[in-house]
Formats: sequence, C-alpha cells, structure tokens
Amino acid sequence: MRNLMKFAAAAAIGLFAQSAWSVPFSATIPDQIGPISGSFYVGGVTSPAASAVGSAHLTFDLIGYGGVDGYGPRISTNDVYDSFGFLVNDPTVDGVSFGALLNMGGSYPGAPVLYDNNPDVNPLNANLVSYTDNGSNQGGLAKFSVDFTLLSGNNSFVFSYSLQPAVGEGWGLRNMVVSADLSAAQPPGASVVPEPGTYALMLAGLGVMGAVVRRRKAVQPD
Repeated sequence: MRNLMKFAAAAAIGLFAQSAWSVPFSATIPDQIGPISGSFYVGGVTSPAASAVGSAHLTFDLIGYGGVDGYGPRISTNDVYDSFGFLVNDPTVDGVSFGALLNMGGSYPGAPVLYDNNPDVNPLNANLVSYTDNGSNQGGLAKFSVDFTLLSGNNSFVFSYSLQPAVGEGWGLRNMVVSADLSAAQPPGASVVPEPGTYALMLAGLGVMGAVVRRRKAVQPD
C-alpha cells in the first residue's frame, strides 16, 4: 500500500513538472500589394520556440493583375506559362516547396495546377482554398493554406512569380498569417497554462492518493 502511495505521488508530481504547455503563436507578414512585375519577395517570421511537427500553418492571398496566364493550350511555341513558386525554410530537410499555374485574367484558362517541387523529401502540404478568375485582363485571386514546421528563431518565406513582360501584368500578396502551437518552450513574458488533459491526469493521481489514505484510516485499530 505504501508503494502505491509513493507511485501515485510521483506520478502527480511528474505530470505537473513535465506537463505539455500550449502557447498559441501568431505573426503576420506585411502585405505586398502589386502589381509586382516578375521577381520575388522574401518574408520572415521569428519564433521564440519551435512548434510541434506539422503544427504551423500559413495562409495567404495571391493577387493576379492584368492577364496572368494559367495552364492551357498554347497557340504558338512562344507562349509560356506564368508560374508561381513558394518556399519556406529548407525543403530538403523540413521545409515546403511547391509551384502553381493559375489563370487570373490571362488568355489560357484552365484548371489550376499545384505541383510539389520536392516530392521525394516532403509531401505537398499546400492547398488551394479558393480561386477566382475575373476574366480577360481583369486579374484574379487565389487563397492558399500551407502546413509546415515552424523553426525556433528565423523562418523565411519566399514567394516568386515568373511572368511574361506585359504591360499591366503583375502579382501581389496580402493577408499572410502564420499560426502555430508552441509546445516546446515558454516564450518570454507569455502566460502559459497546462493543457486540460494534464490537469485531469494530475487530479486522477491525487484522487488515488486520497483513496489510499482513507482506506488506511478505515482499517486502523481504535
């Protein structure tokens, strides 16, 4: 009986000391309202602690201006695709890299295409949430969501677009939000609380201890 009490006490103390802390993290990347003509944009987010694997999430809006061509039949060999590219951290280790072909006001309407730039390392953790083509030379809008691993410290996001050199054709970015559950460490100045499951286990352990104590008292001689 004494060993059972020791075990219950140790379990309760251990659960409290090793409880999984849940600290919501959110950061925004400044909007890049275009039209940006070709080139690329690099945004960054600094995290005070790493998140659990796969728990980080990025959402962003990709804006198309003018006639951004998508994937469809080509009239001549001079026609090229306007290709969007995305990269976060190192795709050869724990990052994500994908590309997309989207018709947003261009001359080649067709179903949007997403492709993994590094399929042998990581699965494609990107989704096209919604997509709008406004018509010829009227641009469009695509909303993306990406799951990735948030690293402790600096995280780099590279957005690029290979566009034809056309007047009024370009792209932009807005509503870039990173969210994660920082469970590895406590950021400075943050108020953290144990997860509900941890409290439940602690109370269960203390309940076992109380039951044992009551039973010992009940069997003691007067």
